[in-house]
Amino acid sequence: MQMSKKKQESLEMTEQEFLESYDSSQYERPSVTNDIIILTTENKEEENIRKLPRKGMQVLLLKRKEHPEKGCYSIPGGFVDVKEGLMEGAYRKLQEETGIKNVYIEQLYTFGTVERDPRTRVITVANMALVPKENIVVQENNKYETNWFWMEKKQKEQAETSHHFVRKYQLSLISEDNKVVMEYEVMERIKKSILREKEVSYQLLEESTHRLAFDHYSILDHAISRLRNKVEYTPIAVYLLPPLFTVKELQYVYEAILGREITNFRRKIGDMIVETDEIIEGRPFRPAQVYKFNENWEHEF
Repeated sequence: MQMSKKKQESLEMTEQEFLESYDSSQYERPSVTNDIIILTTENKEEENIRKLPRKGMQVLLLKRKEHPEKGCYSIPGGFVDVKEGLMEGAYRKLQEETGIKNVYIEQLYTFGTVERDPRTRVITVANMALVPKENIVVQENNKYETNWFWMEKKQKEQAETSHHFVRKYQLSLISEDNKVVMEYEVMERIKKSILREKEVSYQLLEESTHRLAFDHYSILDHAISRLRNKVEYTPIAVYLLPPLFTVKELQYVYEAILGREITNFRRKIGDMIVETDEIIEGRPFRPAQVYKFNENWEHEF
């Protein structure tokens, strides 16, 4: 095959000459955004004030006041500056929205469906931040109304065909004042193969008062799955607690993440935590031994 004249000339250039002559407009470039899923836990109401309250998962969402998706709720995020790295942009956006920094953030997944944003071709890098609720001071923003939502994913049905496992879940997002309800049916079809390819579909349920913008229901679903998976082999849950905590407080964080109660919890976490000399007092419930994360802990398969 004969090489084009332009290709031949480029091969004869130095790299500096090539870069100086490079035309970046010859390719269409998508926009890139960072979305920051800010997750925390909050105490649930407990009738017996002498008992330590159980916890539930919460996520910070913004009500959009401008087009596109005006009136819908979205994950905090924004366009990536061309002169900043992805994680640098994620930390910047987190600080803008909550006023906090130096917290745990990890990249979750990249979402790039062609028509996910009606404005233009937008690829978003979803990030997950885990922060104790008491550390968060949400910043006022004229563009958005900010709300904390209780978030829960529960399995409703399970079936099996000759080629697939089929699981139906309900993803629920309810505002703290109970005025905003967003319920999604999540249908997973998992192929019976070594790779376990998974197809997922989402449907907004009739009892919903609002909906999530763009494909943010999928992003939140991915965050729940990632978090539930990682608590099985990492100490990621401790990022949702202060440095010192009780075993019961840690257990309730685990249960909030997994969406179920855990038996024999202390035995299961083993030496992930270590005792301190402190005792928590001054609360309605009885004093309890205080623990901290064991920095020498390693997961064994």
